[in-house]
Amino acid sequence: MKNIVIVGAGDLGKEIVWLIEDINKRTPTYLILGFLDDDIAKEQTEFYGYRVLGSVSRLDELSMPFSAVVAIQDGSIRKKIVEDHPGVKNWETIIHPTAVLATSSVIGKGSIFFPQVTVSVDSELGAFGLYYIRATVSNDCRIGNYVSMMTGATALEHTNIGDESFLSAGSCVYPHKSIGRSVQVGVEAAVTKDYPAGSKVTEKGSGNFFR
Repeated sequence: MKNIVIVGAGDLGKEIVWLIEDINKRTPTYLILGFLDDDIAKEQTEFYGYRVLGSVSRLDELSMPFSAVVAIQDGSIRKKIVEDHPGVKNWETIIHPTAVLATSSVIGKGSIFFPQVTVSVDSELGAFGLYYIRATVSNDCRIGNYVSMMTGATALEHTNIGDESFLSAGSCVYPHKSIGRSVQVGVEAAVTKDYPAGSKVTEKGSGNFFR
């Protein structure tokens, strides 16, 4: 079994425990060593059944072999943690047993796939992505690094999503549309046209996306 530490003792952190424990029920795979979190008040306490071992800086101090996963929703924070700890090589990809990922699609390291996530054929997903419950990536999409797709978010076919973008619950990127880096798409909002980096998308879609 792999030793694994969870970076972030918060809501997403306890959900990662859930995913890992579900994986272990199917095939014993991971031994959770505990959490790392920069909240001093949490240090050496117990969170969701596991110890908070110390601050995130301990990633550089752990001596035993281990993998790590970053349980933070904000992609820009995930990026900072990863870049601040270049010595960590074993960033783990966590895939819930009910997620369906086409074998012809490319999945970047350090990503998290929650229950009922679907990734269709011939898509490319960057590193350290977060794909929450029932998120869907259709065929031939290009998803950047550190992207977050929340509950029911959908990237329809041939879409392009830039690094660190955040797709809120129920949002949808229409076919053949592109959004740049760090775009925020609101709850149930629709990307019906291309958006440049840093945009905020709040419009509701008409549903008339057929080509």
